[in-house]
Amino acid sequence: MIPSPQPDDPIADTGLEKQPRLQWRVNALGERTLEAVNPTTFDRLGVTLTLEQAFRGQLRAQDTLYVFAGSDSGHLIRHVLREPPPAGTRYLFVEPTAVHAALKEAGLLEDLPAHVRCATPDDWLEVAGDLRLADYLFIDRVEVVFSLAAQSTEAPDYTQLGWTLREAVASLHWRTVAQHGVGAFIACQLTNAPDNVEPAGFWRGRMPGRTGVLLAGGPSLDAALEWVRQHRDRLVVLAVSRISRRLLQVGLEPDFVFSVDPTEMSYEISRDMLRFSDRVIFIHQYHVNPRLLSQWPHRSYYLGPLLPWPSTLNPTDPLHGVGPTVTNTALQFAGELGLQRLILAGVDLCFTPEGYTHAQGSNERLAGPRFDLTNLEVETNDGRRASTTADFAAAIDTLAQQAQHLRQRGLRLINPAPGAARVESVEHLPLENIEWDEDPHTARPPVVALEPLPDDRRVRHAERLAREFERRLAELTQFEQQLRQARKVTDKLFTDDGTIRNRNLRLRLESLEAEISRQHPDLSKLISQLGRAGMLRSMKPVRELESLDAKDVQEALQGYYDAYLNGARQLRTWIEQGLAKARRRRREYGGHLSLPELAKTWMQHGEPGRVLGWLRRHGALPSDAPAQAHEAFDELQRALQKDLQATDGVHLRRARSHGDLRAALVRMEQLFAQRNAEGLRNTLAGLERVHDTQTATPYIALARGLLAELEDRPDEALAYYDQVLQTAERSLWKMALVRVASWALQRGETEMAGQALQCLADLLPGYRTQYGDFLAATGRLPQAIDVYERHLTEHPQDIDAMARLGRLMVNAGSDEAASLMAAHLERLPGGAPLAGSIRDMLRSTPDRPGS
Repeated sequence: MIPSPQPDDPIADTGLEKQPRLQWRVNALGERTLEAVNPTTFDRLGVTLTLEQAFRGQLRAQDTLYVFAGSDSGHLIRHVLREPPPAGTRYLFVEPTAVHAALKEAGLLEDLPAHVRCATPDDWLEVAGDLRLADYLFIDRVEVVFSLAAQSTEAPDYTQLGWTLREAVASLHWRTVAQHGVGAFIACQLTNAPDNVEPAGFWRGRMPGRTGVLLAGGPSLDAALEWVRQHRDRLVVLAVSRISRRLLQVGLEPDFVFSVDPTEMSYEISRDMLRFSDRVIFIHQYHVNPRLLSQWPHRSYYLGPLLPWPSTLNPTDPLHGVGPTVTNTALQFAGELGLQRLILAGVDLCFTPEGYTHAQGSNERLAGPRFDLTNLEVETNDGRRASTTADFAAAIDTLAQQAQHLRQRGLRLINPAPGAARVESVEHLPLENIEWDEDPHTARPPVVALEPLPDDRRVRHAERLAREFERRLAELTQFEQQLRQARKVTDKLFTDDGTIRNRNLRLRLESLEAEISRQHPDLSKLISQLGRAGMLRSMKPVRELESLDAKDVQEALQGYYDAYLNGARQLRTWIEQGLAKARRRRREYGGHLSLPELAKTWMQHGEPGRVLGWLRRHGALPSDAPAQAHEAFDELQRALQKDLQATDGVHLRRARSHGDLRAALVRMEQLFAQRNAEGLRNTLAGLERVHDTQTATPYIALARGLLAELEDRPDEALAYYDQVLQTAERSLWKMALVRVASWALQRGETEMAGQALQCLADLLPGYRTQYGDFLAATGRLPQAIDVYERHLTEHPQDIDAMARLGRLMVNAGSDEAASLMAAHLERLPGGAPLAGSIRDMLRSTPDRPGS
């Protein structure tokens, strides 16, 4: 049996899964790091080269707040201080409380300049506020940076810290940057205007007293689809566009399909809706992705205004969408229909226990489960806690407000999914408990197929829109001329010492500003929105006023007008594109272009799917049509099918990036430390669904081993740990070795414990003292002394290790060496009591003088 450890012995508690104690280590290059944070990070290249390679080209943007998850034992702080800071840029390092205290005690946080701060997870938001976080959020210049510790698997607390900071900043963006992305919305609004013919207000109050079901993309959708099929004739079915692929797989078409986002990713996940029949109505935001709208072959209705400025072409009483998600918009529309109750299916807004956020058929499900779950949680309908994301949390808040408002209007909301986020004013009721009114009115199909919109109506719309665009372009020309005049004045306004050169020039500038606002109020407001971020950055909102010299002030004013002009030029480009599209649609619907001519235009603009609408209006291409027409038709069909069959894309790649298995290791360590068997079972279930089975295999083995250990199946656990150690995935070895060593120590398996501890000490130097203690406890004093001496070469200030080594020397009979160690300890701060313990041992050992 292994002898009982001494009371001061680190292996008295065999909980080796705990991180090594927080102490400083010196590597072969003489560089100090906290062993529990960066055990071997800088051993190969040293601090300077390692950080330069890891962060080359980063951390130097102007007017940016960098928020770091960790400082890599303080070295990242010194890294950013090596050069003068970029103008307007600040750095905030967030460290766990114990590490923050260690850095402070070591003097690494003293005399930091005003633009660099270090905080703990408890006070980082307060410190960030002092660094003007709100201003940086408003100009969208906050970046979360993972330190090397947070990027590795050796310090899981830092990885979790990085996830938490990332989600917190994302949540703050949702709440404070309402204008973010306004340019993309306006661009798509103007591009879509020729195809936005019918406003969604047409549907207001059209389905009073009916029951609807809203199908969204959450995991609970799969459990509801069969119920929807069974009751299809009773239901008004509303579906978000991202689940179109799944609905087609199960043979279910909605009455209304919804999309809102302008991005190309939105098109990638929604394009399967182009396969729906003419029974489906497309309801969308005015700024929906243009390729999705332009290729939709059936009736569509837009939410919001037609144009981004006051115009007689805008709907007089429009329906509006509600963000932040398409689900919120679809819910708002359901309320406008006059429905009496609405069942929510797939509106989960949180993760499943396995780590899924979306239903089958989605890119997220195809990419596999997510393991980078943060501390952001919500309560589910069945009372458990589930992880969520910042955008889901924002959607929950909006959904609660909508539900309360809609309930007051008489719409009852029901979410039957037990695992969905609990939302105030949304009732939880299982599907089997939903009762039906047998009134024959409720059994009628809610929507009949609508005929294509007449071509002459589309032509008139295009003509009116073209005239509106031409008028605005003429006004914009005059507007830009006045802006350029104001910009020229700023070049002459200041002298080199910062004083105003000519009071008349200042008055002239003020007069031009007033004239622009008076003559072009709509354009001025719109372009201000487009150029807001640039204007704010030019005005240096995150810089201290006293730091701005005369040149800065003049550059700020020049930048302000440059941003204004850039916004005007951008708006001109978008209006011109909208005008060109309106003219194309006028020729297309006016019958002035042949199919080959249309095909050329459609292919040029990425719209091969417009052939679907052409077929619906004109019927199948006659067999005796010219060969050129058949060739054009075949080309369009091939291009469309290639597009619809594409599976990879930006969205899928982004979804896969969240399935990083290193996050699974962090998750497993946390769950095992909490003795959370259920959580481990869920993580294991997620790992078993990872598509790259070869890469996931060692992670699965580790999860099975940890779960077997918690369930008191030690033989199985050891077999799984051995599987892990036979793989090349070194990041998993530590956890497996710790568990093997702990099990062996508890059961007195000396040989197994020794092998595991030796491997741990070779893998991570922080385990050397525990290995040395084990060697001493099993009577191998010379080997134990060697291990401690090696430890002290890297930890020359570790007085506890010195004392332990001195006592080992006494036990080994090396009295002179022990006396020298005691004398050395006496000269170190706090070392005298430890030196005394060595001398007491020397005196009390038999056959020694003075005993």
